[in-house]
Amino acid sequence: MIMKKLIFFIFFLTACSANIITDSNEPVETTTANDLTVCEILEIEYIELSNKLFNTSFELNKFIDDISPNNVDSDRDQFFKDMEKNWDYQEIYKDYLEIRLNVYSNINKLYENNSDCIVSGDQEISIEQVKEAEKDLSNFVSKYEN
Repeated sequence: MIMKKLIFFIFFLTACSANIITDSNEPVETTTANDLTVCEILEIEYIELSNKLFNTSFELNKFIDDISPNNVDSDRDQFFKDMEKNWDYQEIYKDYLEIRLNVYSNINKLYENNSDCIVSGDQEISIEQVKEAEKDLSNFVSKYEN
């Protein structure tokens, strides 16, 4: 009886293993841009832009935090205090401001041109936010590049 159960178990295990191998040889379906809706494409573009701004913000904050062993608030104060005389600080902050403006502008255009699409959990960037980002960059450039 035990031998029958063992043979049955081995037979069952072998049959399942064969099915797994057989199933893995079937073609895999992939999604292309042609398969996506306009709103799905918009959401992908939005996520890419949001990630770009997130990564840039993260890099700026890490740079500021690495200024000294002090807490990040203290380092942030030092960063902006030394901005006038530190070319590296100016370059890093200008890059951040440029990327922020680019991302805000592009997200605003995405929503403006596709108002029927709603990207869940996120908000659109208003024209006021774009103008504020333009102003911040313009003020920075006029202060440090003239």
